[in-house]
Amino acid sequence: MSVFRNIISLTNKKGGVGKTTSALNLASALHSAGKKVLLVDNDHQGNLTAAVGLTPAEQKYTLANLLLAAIDYPEDIAIHMQRTLLQIKDGLDLIPANRRLADAAARLQVMQLSQYNAVGNSERYCEKVMSELLLSVTSDYDYIIIDCGLQHELLTINALAASDYCIIPVQAHFLASEGIPNVLDMVRSVQSRFNPNLKIAGILLTMYQSRPQLCQSVRESVGEVYGGAFHVFERPIEYSIKVAECPAAGRSIFEHAPKNAAAESYRSLAEEVLRLG
Repeated sequence: MSVFRNIISLTNKKGGVGKTTSALNLASALHSAGKKVLLVDNDHQGNLTAAVGLTPAEQKYTLANLLLAAIDYPEDIAIHMQRTLLQIKDGLDLIPANRRLADAAARLQVMQLSQYNAVGNSERYCEKVMSELLLSVTSDYDYIIIDCGLQHELLTINALAASDYCIIPVQAHFLASEGIPNVLDMVRSVQSRFNPNLKIAGILLTMYQSRPQLCQSVRESVGEVYGGAFHVFERPIEYSIKVAECPAAGRSIFEHAPKNAAAESYRSLAEEVLRLG
């Protein structure tokens, strides 16, 4: 049983930066290190759910059910959680998602705009619904890894409000690195309004090619601009076609190509994450 909280969100407002791949492979690396890990798919597209080999549309119980239960029937969260948790392997579980998560996001927006409160507690915030539902399982896991989507910003705010740390994956490309300030603004807003304990674990360079000068320049630039204020993870995630094949195969890089350079990169990331707690 865990005696401390280690909830980590992976987020970036830009697509194609490797959030889902990094969430899955970080969780798999932590699991290989003997940690009990819960993955949370916080994207209505269900990419993380698909990446572990499941069909999102076929999932009857998802994060959407949990969020709606937390809004309307918080006393029944434990029952809904038991139905929703899926075991990927011993010690590695998933809360799946599919397009119904968009409906839950819309409900959160209604709650936000109208300050609607189904249970009569005026101090409840729509931005902290995910915090409430994860409380029922926090002590069961060493790490909870949340993969955030691009749409439905309120879902991402919920994830950050529930998290101890966030990791910002950034593609090793100049234009991709320009999106970092937008993410930092969101993090600061959550820190000031909902979660003062939220910390930025670091900026993770992904799709990195050690030879091209552009990748090296982006790595140096990110280090120069943000390295003083924020940690930049020591080893960028190496670009590899094997990583791109993983979601289609429904497996992590450690199952698909354990000797690949990207697998070593994710092992290094996990080692740094283990030092956070």
